[in-house]
Amino acid sequence: MTDDALMVGGRKVDGRTLEARRFKAIAGDLIIQLGRGPTASERALLYAAATFAMLCERDTESLLAGQGIDQENYRRNVAMLGQQLVKLGMAKKSRDVTKRDHIGMDDFGAALIEANKI
Repeated sequence: MTDDALMVGGRKVDGRTLEARRFKAIAGDLIIQLGRGPTASERALLYAAATFAMLCERDTESLLAGQGIDQENYRRNVAMLGQQLVKLGMAKKSRDVTKRDHIGMDDFGAALIEANKI
C-alpha cells in the first residue's frame, strides 16, 4: 500500500480516517510479509485479512476497556482471519498430529511422545 489513494470496491476511500489509516497499515504489513507485489486475487485476500484483523482489534480494544463483546462473532472473525492468512501462505494450517506422522522416528522421540499424551 505504497500510494496514498485507497481504492475499495472501485471507489476512492478517504484515507484520513483513523480506520482507513489502520486498514492501510495492516494491509501494508501483510504485503511486506508476503514479500512481493500481490496478484489481484492475493490483494483481495489481503484486504479481507486486513478487514478481519481490524474487526478483531476492535473487539480486543472493547474487551480491554471493560466492555462486553459478542464472543461468538469474535471467534468467527479470528477463524476467518486465520483462513485468509493460510490461503495467502502466511500461516500454517493446523492439522492432526498423530503417531503415523512420526514414521521413522527414533525410539527416544517415540517414548517422549508416548509419555506426554494427555
